[in-house]
Amino acid sequence: KLESIIRVQSPDGVKRITATKRETVATFLKKVAKEFGFRNNGFSVYTNRNRTGEITASQNKSLSLLKIKHGDMLFLYPSSPAGSSSETMDTSVSQGARPAGAPHVVEDEIDQYLIKQDGKIYRNRDQQL
Repeated sequence: KLESIIRVQSPDGVKRITATKRETVATFLKKVAKEFGFRNNGFSVYTNRNRTGEITASQNKSLSLLKIKHGDMLFLYPSSPAGSSSETMDTSVSQGARPAGAPHVVEDEIDQYLIKQDGKIYRNRDQQL
């Protein structure tokens, strides 16, 4: 099978984009822009969720050279904040970092206490084990 489906996750959801193995990165990014409704390069596509491994159109390579294969998930982040879609998909954002324009939320006392804990349950050794 020559065509492969690459999944692209954005703040607006996941879309599937078909691509060929010999397709260049620039052609693939044009398909991504068309699918997500971006007119110009108002977005960046990464191989990792933590915004590393950016895929740029200047790379005159095929998708197979970048080790992108059928079923892979790529991550799209808009460059300019566009309303509600400016929130990132990353759930492991540190407590201090929040998107610009997001309202400051005061966490409950119990949440502030729990975030400082290491998550381990301390107990004495069971004699029967």
